[in-house]
Amino acid sequence: MCPPVANNGHAVIDVPLDGTVELGEGAPASALPSKPTPTVKRASTRSKLSAMVPHPAWMEFRGRRPSLGPSPVIPRLRSTYNDASGHENSVHGGKPGELAPLAFSGKFAGGLRADIKRRAPFYWDDWIEPLRAENRGQSLAACIFLFFACLSPAVTFGMLFQDGTDGQLGVVEMLLSSGISGIFYSLFAGQPISILGATGPELAYTVVFYRMCVSMDLEFLPARCWEGLWTALFTTLMALFDISALMKHVTRFTEEIFSALISIIFIVGAITNVITPFTTSYDITIRAQAFMGCVMCFGTYAVATWCKNQRASRLFTPMVRNIIANYSVTIAIVLFTVLAAFAFDDVGLATLEIPTTFAPTYNDTVLGRRRDWIVNPMGTHKPFPVWGIFFAALPALGLTILGYLDQNLTSLLINRKDHNLRKPPAYHLDLLVCGVLVYPVCSIFGLPFTHAATVRSMTHLIALSTRETVKLEGGGTVTKVAKVIEGRTTHFIIHVLLLLAVALAPLLVLVPKTVLYGVFLFMGVGSMAGNQLFDRLQLLFIWDAKAYPKYEYVAHVPKKPLHLFTLWQLLCFGIIYGMMRIDAISVAFPFMIGALIFVRFAMKKCWSKEQLHHLDE
Repeated sequence: MCPPVANNGHAVIDVPLDGTVELGEGAPASALPSKPTPTVKRASTRSKLSAMVPHPAWMEFRGRRPSLGPSPVIPRLRSTYNDASGHENSVHGGKPGELAPLAFSGKFAGGLRADIKRRAPFYWDDWIEPLRAENRGQSLAACIFLFFACLSPAVTFGMLFQDGTDGQLGVVEMLLSSGISGIFYSLFAGQPISILGATGPELAYTVVFYRMCVSMDLEFLPARCWEGLWTALFTTLMALFDISALMKHVTRFTEEIFSALISIIFIVGAITNVITPFTTSYDITIRAQAFMGCVMCFGTYAVATWCKNQRASRLFTPMVRNIIANYSVTIAIVLFTVLAAFAFDDVGLATLEIPTTFAPTYNDTVLGRRRDWIVNPMGTHKPFPVWGIFFAALPALGLTILGYLDQNLTSLLINRKDHNLRKPPAYHLDLLVCGVLVYPVCSIFGLPFTHAATVRSMTHLIALSTRETVKLEGGGTVTKVAKVIEGRTTHFIIHVLLLLAVALAPLLVLVPKTVLYGVFLFMGVGSMAGNQLFDRLQLLFIWDAKAYPKYEYVAHVPKKPLHLFTLWQLLCFGIIYGMMRIDAISVAFPFMIGALIFVRFAMKKCWSKEQLHHLDE
């Protein structure tokens, strides 16, 4: 019996990453490798693969079949997808020459079809991987952690929606939107690590749209329904025509600034919320609450951080250390919630405000009851004008671009090669799920729209990651991702729990808000890991270049252009952050990030191609 034959006439075997070789049944003894067994690199270049493939000229004789006689055995290597943006995603079982994730196909739905083709073989494994014995504990801990990490923003944004729309959207709608959107995304999207949720720009955009509707005497919910349906159409067309491929122009320069902005927003927001009471009142009771809030916030952060670091300590047994590290945030939340409920109950700390009844927030004074769950797009109190239907397409276009940038920028950060993901991305498919499922459902039921939330998505990735610290020559360390549990199960469970949040309200109202501010602080600091911008900022305070840690870019980029690149990034960061603090223009945050692409193009005149390659690619 002959070994299996590939299309090129060569026998194919699988070579695992540990270097062991498995031969098919009947493989010739000559194919056995000599000892020691050679080690095969994870990612081979296309040139190496092409060298193994005979020239196609030998197949020019029509009607001839290649010989099935003994042939050399070549390894089937893991291929990597390298898109034009420099993102390299290791794909098990991929084929060289396949359409890159961020490449224009030139065909209708070509990129979408390629995404489905890449992700389909992994669909069943996406559900099974988090449930395997070695992953089960970490997956469960990630579900509990992310439930609280998603619950608090949902409640907070729900209250802000309620204030900005005069009660037409609220906490119940936000919880329902987060839960339904997340379930849809976990079932059908290509990259289930991304977490959907409300974002600051989307909140600001909704408030602006509400004021516009009031000034034009349009019913808000029907107008918003049409806005969402137009957005669904535009987003779907973007997915079908490979518009996500434009993100190939986004490089590390933009990614690092975007990631740093989101991290700093979470850190500053957490600290501001616990410090503000000190500046608003001199009442001894309020100040006592503020002081205890600080203790709760920073205590939660400290305990969660200590527990997270126990995996590398020498305390307890390895199994106990892993349990403590996996459930670090859960331990911190439970500990300080119990302290607040029993030891400091007389302080009167503010707790989560979760509705106890599952009903729409808006009490329609005209109808004399709460509004129906399903929004009538043709108007509730009066006929909705035809011109209003087409007018809604204009704000829908802005909302489409907003969602496009939020979704794809977050996906870029998740799929960075630094995160060592084994499964391929699916930018077009993810966008299609938002256009076909998320936007229409939110429109019809009158729910806030959701996009990929960066910090919550990065936190989900970190919670499912196992990291290792590598010492560099000349001092310094770098943290690398050794393994990520890539699956849909955690995403699904998190958002099912969000749907059940109203039923869990009697327990959740015991959690102090300041404890969750500590969780936000933990998430913000944790999302800074792996951001090269923060590493290079530390180099600014090391005067002797010989004392720099041996980062790859340090060895190839001189000191002056290295620091100038960092300072230029810092300047862009400061400008965008300052603009975000201005309410009138904060809605344009994603567009400000998009403008960095043009800034990056202009930088080619100040840094050499080689320098930008090491710093930015």
